[in-house]
Amino acid sequence: MAILAVLAAIAIPKYNGVLHESKVKSDAVTAAGIVSAARIQETSSGDPVVSAAGSYDGLDDNYFPADTIPTSGGTFGLVDGGNGLYQVTWTPNVGIYDGIAQTVTEGTVFEISVAGGP
Repeated sequence: MAILAVLAAIAIPKYNGVLHESKVKSDAVTAAGIVSAARIQETSSGDPVVSAAGSYDGLDDNYFPADTIPTSGGTFGLVDGGNGLYQVTWTPNVGIYDGIAQTVTEGTVFEISVAGGP
């Protein structure tokens, strides 16, 4: 029984870390979808997508569903566009990512920001 308790004490935190990381990475894929949808909508309409701070409400539902929220916490926010690059940010509330703003910028590779890291 003691062996099982020790194994559980090691495995559960590692499992939670992997779970939290997968949520943040999943949200990065969703954020990249928002960026792509914004650029497609802009190309179709000829006007940059403009959203209120902390949201992506400038996107038409035909391009991206308006009720999508990050699985790791926070809300998606779309900024820039037009002559600049579209960027989506959100702030997870899971594990070592808690309170660390994550950003996906059009044309760049997403890297997870962790506490004490890049």
